[in-house]
Amino acid sequence: MKHFRGVALATTIICALPAFAQAQDNQQQAQADLVRQIESLKWVHGPATVPIGNEANIRIPKGVRYLDPAGTSQFLRLNGNPPADNDYTIAPEAGLGWFAILEFDAAGYVSDKDKVDPDTLFKQIKSNEVEDNKERASAGQEGLFLDRWVVPPHYDAASHNLEWGTVMHTDSGGHIVNYTSRILGRDGVTRAILVSDPANLQTDLQQYRAAMSGFAYLPAKKYEDHQAGDKMAEYGLGALVAGGAAAAVVKTGLFAGIFAAIAKFGVAFYKLILVGVVAAYAFLRKQIGRLFRRATPGGQGDRVE
Repeated sequence: MKHFRGVALATTIICALPAFAQAQDNQQQAQADLVRQIESLKWVHGPATVPIGNEANIRIPKGVRYLDPAGTSQFLRLNGNPPADNDYTIAPEAGLGWFAILEFDAAGYVSDKDKVDPDTLFKQIKSNEVEDNKERASAGQEGLFLDRWVVPPHYDAASHNLEWGTVMHTDSGGHIVNYTSRILGRDGVTRAILVSDPANLQTDLQQYRAAMSGFAYLPAKKYEDHQAGDKMAEYGLGALVAGGAAAAVVKTGLFAGIFAAIAKFGVAFYKLILVGVVAAYAFLRKQIGRLFRRATPGGQGDRVE
């Protein structure tokens, strides 16, 4: 009887194998298509000096690449975010273990006299989540929920740079890290968001900071160039943090799976796609082999009693 049950189970798996193989093939094809679309975007490869709006430039080093607003809009759409008109992307050449989205906001000169209180700001962000997520839902996006600061908000008066890091989760249980920089200028603020993985934040942050070290406002556009009569922003440092939580950048769908695997294993896209499918197929074949050995009296596997 055990012999027949083993054969029946093995036969069931064999019958299901074509459907499994087809599903894996579809997944592989979808991932390959996504990779091709991402790699076909008009990347500028470092070393190069590239613009961030009409206010600043960034000198990207070798090993880092850049997308202009048209390319960034496509890139954001591919990874599950709404497209944007004035955003820029920097990312490593070797896959996308991290990426950063930059945008200049011409809000005017932001006073840096505000006190930045992480506890108060955390509570404020949490209190706004319901309304923020209603807006995300109306745009067809998953809800976002702040879990903790991975780096509390802090302001460097010398560089005029406000930074903080958040760990968030989505409706579907995914976890993402955004590390946010707000670089104050004379006419407004450059917003930069690093999208990383919780387990790889420190490594990604080092690479991101190395890339961002080439950022500079144009002459007469720096924070210290402020003069009386310049446009003033309607908010201070605290509002930059509280408002920034609603503008998080995420990774969803196929892109999230590829991103997570790159962050974990540090291998190229095409290797991830192929290795995942081959490993799953080989696992099934191995299990089928074991079942047949068990189901066959006198076989080399487990004996039937």
